Parts: sequence; structure tokens; C-alpha cells
Amino acid sequence: MAQLDERGAMTESLTLHHQVSNFLAQEAELLDLGYFDRWLDLFADDGIYWIPSAPDQTDMEGQVSIILEDVALLKLRVARLAHPRAYAVTPSPATIHLVSNIILETVTDKITVRSKLIMNEVRDDISTTLSGKSTHHLIASGDSFKILLKRVDLIQAGGTFNAISIPL
Repeated sequence: MAQLDERGAMTESLTLHHQVSNFLAQEAELLDLGYFDRWLDLFADDGIYWIPSAPDQTDMEGQVSIILEDVALLKLRVARLAHPRAYAVTPSPATIHLVSNIILETVTDKITVRSKLIMNEVRDDISTTLSGKSTHHLIASGDSFKILLKRVDLIQAGGTFNAISIPL
């Protein structure tokens, strides 16, 4: 059984872990419900959404990425997804995002969170599964958080798969 120090540090750590876990679950729920504009609101103004082409990739700009989008590009993505003739989401895919194994790696003014992700998408009776490791860099914002960086390292990176239309 975990013990608390005189300042209640374990309680604070567990509370923060719970808050971050809830934030990641809410992010996944927004994506599954197709509330992409509300998902976009989770990002800080200078937030980045990145899916590297290799798990050991450290350079965002000097190497090809599967997806590398700042908030301006994410706004375009969300607008395209909302368009009535968007082929990428016609017919509308059904998705399930599963987030687990959530670990708070560093906690300062920026919280680094590692987790595992599985996203299953069904469209036209075709099921596609993407999975990997996520890293979020979060900052506190009111009683919640904002995403500075969301990095998804797909286990399929470097392989062949269909275009990613719904964010991971």
C-alpha cells in the first residue's frame, strides 16, 4: 500500500494522474463522437500534432513525417472533415480509441505523459486498426489541460497502411 509523505505528495500525484487520465479519455471520446472542432480546442495555440515516420525520429522538420500539423493545419483538417463531400469520411467511419497504460513521466510546468493507443476504424464494413505509443506534452489550463504536443509513434510506421483520416 502506498504511503503519503508529510505533505501528502502521493495524494497529489494520484490526483494529477487521475486528472490526466480523464483528459486523455475525454480526448478519445471527442474523436470517437466526431467532435473534431472540440478536439481541436484541446490544443494550445502553439500546439503540434505529430505522427513520425519512424519510432526513433527526433527531427520534425528535417525528416518526412506521416503527419506534422500545427494548429493552423489542424483547423484545415477539421474543416475538411466537416465538409459534406469529404471523401475521407464518406460514409462516416465509426471509431473506437482506446487509451491505456498512462504514465506521468515528468511533472513540472509542462506535464509529459506516455500512453498506449489503439484506434479501430470501421468504414464500408472494412476494419482498420492502428496502434502505437503516444506522448502528450500538456500544460495546465484552468481546471484542465492544453496539448502542446501530441506525438503518436505507430507500430505500423514505415509500413503500408491506408490514409489516416480520423485523428489518432
